[in-house]
Amino acid sequence: MNNLPCIPSLVRRGMIWAVIPLFIFMMVSQASSKNESMVLIPAGEFEMGSKAAEDETPHIAHLSAFFIDKHEVTQEQFEKVMGNNPSDFHGNNLPVEQVTWYEARDYCHKIGKRLPTEAEWEKAARAGSDTVYYWGDEIDGDYAWYWDNSQRTTHPVGGTKPNALGVRDMSGNVWEWVADYYDDGYYPASPKENPQGPFTSKYRVIRGGSWRDLPDFLRTTRRNYDLPAGRFNHIGFRCAQSVEKQ
Repeated sequence: MNNLPCIPSLVRRGMIWAVIPLFIFMMVSQASSKNESMVLIPAGEFEMGSKAAEDETPHIAHLSAFFIDKHEVTQEQFEKVMGNNPSDFHGNNLPVEQVTWYEARDYCHKIGKRLPTEAEWEKAARAGSDTVYYWGDEIDGDYAWYWDNSQRTTHPVGGTKPNALGVRDMSGNVWEWVADYYDDGYYPASPKENPQGPFTSKYRVIRGGSWRDLPDFLRTTRRNYDLPAGRFNHIGFRCAQSVEKQ
């Protein structure tokens, strides 16, 4: 940054529009480098949903840039912050589970992050793909722990192949709480810009499928939900962060 010409001189010389993209790139790159446990998801629009289910009505969403955890929150990470480990399957590097939506939200807040919105989760999972799964149209155990290869248990985070953006375990291992309330009729009315989900509901959205699920539940667009106060050994979470928070 110190080697770049000052902004006033660039304005006088008519070069400001050429350098603005460079400054933005450098700011984002510096922010990304501050936290290597997260992946930058660039701003832009994508088609969310699919024709595979009634509550997945395809629509366009435009999101601001954000960061998302490379993998699900581990038991070791959760216990260090929250002082307890509610998990059924025990192991420091296993995803924390049997955690309520409220505990997931509070964990993220305590470390200066937040739960991703459902739209952010899907954009991060898709990683630019338009296939059934983010790796293709057929199930592949190299990318996800599910019913056929999980041995009926969770597995250490980050042990599967990443998607095109470098995010792991977006499908399988454990379902993931996201910020949104669930409404099966929300998608057709969803705003295009940074959708936040319905105003209220009895349930919160979970995404991604788990170790105990068949392939259809691991589809990138597959939606599911549960009671936010519930504890289940197949539901965990990961955190997100707005770019300006870095």
